[in-house]
Amino acid sequence: MELECPGFIRNPETWTTEDTRAYETNTVWLGLPLLLLMENAGRAVADAVECVLGDVRNRKVVVYAGKGGNGGDAIVAARHLALRGADVTVYLLYDPKLMEHRDAALNLQHLQRLKTVKVVHLDDPRDYSPQEADALIDGILGIGVRGKLREPVASALAAFNASKGLRVAVDIPTGLDPDTGKAVEGTARVDITVTMGTLKPGLLADEAKPYVGQVLVADIGMPRDAYIYAGPGDVAARIPRRPRDAYKGGNGKVLSVGGSYHYFGAPFYMASAALYAGADLSFLAAPEDVARSAATANPGIIPVPLKGDIITREHVKDLVEEARHVNAVAIGPGLGTAEETKQAVAEFLEAIRGKPTVIDADALKAVAELRPKLWPEAVLTPHRGEARMLAGHDGEPQELAAEIAKTYGATVIVKAPKPPGDVICSPDGRCRFNLTGHPAMAVGGTGDVLTGITAGFLARRAALSKSLEPLNIAAAAAWTSGRAGELAVEEKGDNITAIDVLNKVQAAIREAYSLISGGG
Repeated sequence: MELECPGFIRNPETWTTEDTRAYETNTVWLGLPLLLLMENAGRAVADAVECVLGDVRNRKVVVYAGKGGNGGDAIVAARHLALRGADVTVYLLYDPKLMEHRDAALNLQHLQRLKTVKVVHLDDPRDYSPQEADALIDGILGIGVRGKLREPVASALAAFNASKGLRVAVDIPTGLDPDTGKAVEGTARVDITVTMGTLKPGLLADEAKPYVGQVLVADIGMPRDAYIYAGPGDVAARIPRRPRDAYKGGNGKVLSVGGSYHYFGAPFYMASAALYAGADLSFLAAPEDVARSAATANPGIIPVPLKGDIITREHVKDLVEEARHVNAVAIGPGLGTAEETKQAVAEFLEAIRGKPTVIDADALKAVAELRPKLWPEAVLTPHRGEARMLAGHDGEPQELAAEIAKTYGATVIVKAPKPPGDVICSPDGRCRFNLTGHPAMAVGGTGDVLTGITAGFLARRAALSKSLEPLNIAAAAAWTSGRAGELAVEEKGDNITAIDVLNKVQAAIREAYSLISGGG
């Protein structure tokens, strides 16, 4: 029989570890401290214990706490249970000086001042032994930890699993992969898992059932704005850091296609932004003069010169071959509107079906007229006028974005002023919003910067074989572009150019990484 505990979420959503990291960081950016979320999480664990045991006065509770945010949640739970009259002992698996999470350290400092809670650190892991307790709480490792259990975790969990009493996990049983449900040897086996905010996919896996017990989802107060609106967490958690064994090209390669005899700047901004977004290599396929001009202005761009003044169907075979060697494609800025160029765009898109591709500017005109079949990993980036063109009618940005995404089967960013800001929708009907940006960005070239950022981010994920998540990656790109514009305005005032925005892309990304939460 399932336990009925008041105050826990019914019909919760399911978030991956990446989602959780992203939205925690967005929460902090919105001004809500993780310290408050930790307080709510720990209280929820105490509530679950009380729900099962009833009155906890004089009940023996043993808490195992690690050095991260998961341990901080457990420490808060210990405080609340002691406040309610329980006899609480906290085993710290590590020296208190090694506490990694700032808020966990703060809660530990408070707990150590209390006379009603016994705090113990065992120097030798062999000293852990099974306990006779009414409840035992696993707050050792959180959602961010993978792999074989090492000391002192292995010994502490062996004692935990051999103990008699109600066993409770904080967020996820230690040793269980929150995304896959795979368990390593020695994983905690619990009666109840109190998971925070939403379900984790691993908790639902059949192979996880022997470990998780009944799952209760605690409302810890994370605002809906944290996952509806794009934020720095979407960059910091979703755009992968370079691995230690990084090699040239391993962090993503982008092919930008654009330019014509009349437009030199747009493809330069696009190809440069892909580099500034972190792609290792940025190729620009453009008419000869355009390609060489861009590479002269930014030597990091690798030119792919095409004969003639515009891109035509004669170039499609070569473009397809170039696209085979990259992780993502961006197409559109500066192409012009010649009929043969539109035909080339349609043929090229058909030939690279399924590849992460950002479609902007003049390429959108070809899409609107010729209606090639698109795919969810294709991201359209129209401004409001182009959105009306794609939809065939006027409307509000959210209405247009949702309709375009469904009609074309692609992800779409409709660029719009606040409110509602940029609207990002996927073909399955999900939508997010972005509120960064400034009216001063309404100048030529800033949209091309967004196109390059989006392609760079997609390439980075694809290069590391991560699921593309085009809706969330498009949201991350929109936030980055808008934040870069804000930083440019802060430095130079309202009269900025696309180059000013481009030059702040790296600063916006750096700011996002600096805000990543301490997590579990």
